[in-house]
Amino acid sequence: MIVRPQMTSPPLEFDLSPDDQALFLAEVDELLQRVEESLVDLERSPDDQPLLDEIFRAAHTIKGSSATIGHARMASLTHAMETRLDDVRKRTASVTPELIEALLRALDVLKLLRDEVETRVAADVDVDAAAIAVERRVALRSLPPATDEETLRLTVTLEDGPWAAVRALQALLALGEHGRVLSSEPSQAEIEREDATIGRQLTVLVSSEQPVAVLLEALAAVPELGAVTAEAVARAETAPAPSTPVAVPRASSPTIRVDVARLDALLNLVGELVIDRTRLVQLGTSLIDQFGDHRILSDLQQTALHIGRITDELQEQVMKSRMLPVESVFNRLPRVVRDIAAKQGKQIEFIIEGKDTEVDRSVIEEIGDPLMHLIRNAADHGIEKPAERLASGKPGAGYLRLTASHTDSFIVIALEDDGRGIAVDRVKRKAVERGVVSQEQSERMSDEEAMQLIFSPGLSTAEKLSDVSGRGVGLDVVRANVEKINGSVEVESRQGAGTTFTIRLPLTLAIVQALLVRVAGGIFALPIHAVTETLRIEPEQIQRVNQREAVLLRDSVLPLVSLGHVFGVTEGGPRPNESRLVVAVHAANRQVGLIVDGLVGEQEIVIKPLSHLVGDFAGLSGAAILGDGSVALIVDVPALIVQAIRDNTTRMSHAA
Repeated sequence: MIVRPQMTSPPLEFDLSPDDQALFLAEVDELLQRVEESLVDLERSPDDQPLLDEIFRAAHTIKGSSATIGHARMASLTHAMETRLDDVRKRTASVTPELIEALLRALDVLKLLRDEVETRVAADVDVDAAAIAVERRVALRSLPPATDEETLRLTVTLEDGPWAAVRALQALLALGEHGRVLSSEPSQAEIEREDATIGRQLTVLVSSEQPVAVLLEALAAVPELGAVTAEAVARAETAPAPSTPVAVPRASSPTIRVDVARLDALLNLVGELVIDRTRLVQLGTSLIDQFGDHRILSDLQQTALHIGRITDELQEQVMKSRMLPVESVFNRLPRVVRDIAAKQGKQIEFIIEGKDTEVDRSVIEEIGDPLMHLIRNAADHGIEKPAERLASGKPGAGYLRLTASHTDSFIVIALEDDGRGIAVDRVKRKAVERGVVSQEQSERMSDEEAMQLIFSPGLSTAEKLSDVSGRGVGLDVVRANVEKINGSVEVESRQGAGTTFTIRLPLTLAIVQALLVRVAGGIFALPIHAVTETLRIEPEQIQRVNQREAVLLRDSVLPLVSLGHVFGVTEGGPRPNESRLVVAVHAANRQVGLIVDGLVGEQEIVIKPLSHLVGDFAGLSGAAILGDGSVALIVDVPALIVQAIRDNTTRMSHAA
């Protein structure tokens, strides 16, 4: 065998600085996502002209941006997409399923080409094949009858910078959506040339039946443009009509892009202020208790309270600046449903509600994968094919409904389908086969308890594997990812009628309300959303169930776990005849009672990651600095419950 040395290609080079690269990637990501969403919508509404114009404008902008930085392959493919979309806009071609499919595949290629700018490594993708698929002609339609139009001359001031050519192209495109661009100075060809110097002014002659206000509004949507003037001209373009030019001053943009790292740093500083605020209030109270209500101490206390209020407002504003609508996640999902339905010959109506519901960006980053899997699972295994649905008395088309809403300090996301539902008997059988539960345990389970088995590792009830889902890595990962961010996921299902998954997530992962408890001289924090209640247990109430201590609480068995034993910090513990203080905590449909030494009280805490020098402990999710400077360890309640229920041991292992 001849071994040839592996050849590596030289890194790609593009004409842009690091700051320009960040701007380019942010803008292209936004445009690619917008095109994907709009193409899926256009397939359902092929005659939606504004939607088509939006797709064309986005493709044209990507083409201009990529040409400006010297990304020839990206510019070439978007040019092919732009040409075909323009045919549809001019009504010389129609929107067909084949065209939408070709455009979506081209979009997937564009995403890989976009990554080239970030990694400087060439993607192994056939750009020419994607362009050829897009350029195939589609069915022609007749042109609409001509209408009366007015000719206008618009003069646009361009701001200095590397994106002037891109903004000029966007301005031409925006005007083209509402009329026919007769000419421009500089011309479109000159603007698109990489080495062209276009100056600071763009003059466009456009013929349109729309009022001038519509054209000016279209230009106002283009970022980084200066002043705009408009005047009517004669049809022959020989002399201006007796009208007064309209000057439109450009308003400054109400939004700016802020690097995520800066927001994270700002939030961290606010967290430190929250800690010091609490400490300052405590010191003021202690001084008054010690020295009496002296005037200076009273002024100090009032100042501390005022700083506390300002800090609260600052914290609230910083948290709001990090909030994003969940549509940034939801909008990626219609494409997934569309592709699965097309591949499997299914009809699925996908309904999204509440996508303007806001949540912290740290939570947004974590819910994408769990939602994607639930969507794939529902479309692949939940919704039946039309023939099966019709045979069972259902409409041929199934539906998926994804909703988001706020409840207290949580966001609730529900995914509902009207598919075949979950067969509880099959779940039990699979769980026994995989050794998740014994046959005796499965027979004692209620349907609700058995339904929770679908979240067990490696448990799938799919009749056959597919390349979409059903390969044994699934709902257990969904639950683990959700619980990792202090959320919960629950399932309800009726066989033959459908399934609903409900995810509850905290609005933010940075600052939480917690119940502080004392264990052997140390302080532990229990997130308040995981706390059910606190209770005092007498020795005679404790029973032995499966060789473990438990107590009967409102007809339910509550297993007891010593928090001191869990983390190895016991100091004697209660005497045999002493009562025990128990905090009942829950995750999903499971709960245990944590035995603690005392309650400190509720407090808002700032979550800090455990140091890499300390390592990761099973059952701990972070730490918090309290107002007096001491450290409280934050308990990972879901992980602790899983461990407590699974093992008969009371000591968790150090996983550093």
